[in-house]
Amino acid sequence: MAKSKWHTISIKQKSFKELQSIQRAIPIRASLSQTIDWLICVGQKQIKQSGTNEHEIKRSETNI
Repeated sequence: MAKSKWHTISIKQKSFKELQSIQRAIPIRASLSQTIDWLICVGQKQIKQSGTNEHEIKRSETNI
């Protein structure tokens, strides 16, 4: 199992409040660090999906 490393970061108070509202919206009880991990995972999936969609659009445009 990989060793966890903890980092201290600074974010704007508005961003922190938004993070807390996301934390409360998650249907399970999650810590702020778990919420950040979840957001990273979701963001990575969306980026990959977006990249796939762009590739498919470009490919279909060249076939016209």
